Amino acid sequence: MNNGLQALWALLRLKAGPQDLPSSWTLTALVIIVFIGESVLTTQALGNETAAGRSLMAIGIQVLAVVALLRFHGHPERTPQTLLALSATGIVMGLLTFVFAIQASTEVNQPLMFMVWFSIFCWSLAVDANIYRHALGTTLSIGVLVTVLLMALTYVILHFAYNT
Repeated sequence: MNNGLQALWALLRLKAGPQDLPSSWTLTALVIIVFIGESVLTTQALGNETAAGRSLMAIGIQVLAVVALLRFHGHPERTPQTLLALSATGIVMGLLTFVFAIQASTEVNQPLMFMVWFSIFCWSLAVDANIYRHALGTTLSIGVLVTVLLMALTYVILHFAYNT
């Protein structure tokens, strides 16, 4: 377990890729379940009444995209490690965001709070891009493109699912 935490720490610092994590479907499934639970609980705690559905849909889109991208690029064997990396780092980023979000106020202008949130968002984007770069065997710029396109796709799907 200690090696797994060290690999997660290295992932968060952009010093490793998903290939540095164990290739275990059991561990991957467990971490995805924790990720879903963390996502649902933290968004519900922030007052989002559709948290469960949104979290399940967003994570489902990401899982399907990873499976499709890795199959398309001829690397389906990288799927469990890639999903594990995205889920584990997603848990950390979600908890960090939650810690700052519960301190935010809609009634007071908080530029420092916004800068902290925006920094976490950029860091999360960089971590995901690094994971996709390693998983797809491509450049970091393609990893950033994949990350941004998946974020946009998820946003559009969630918007249409919950606002129509």
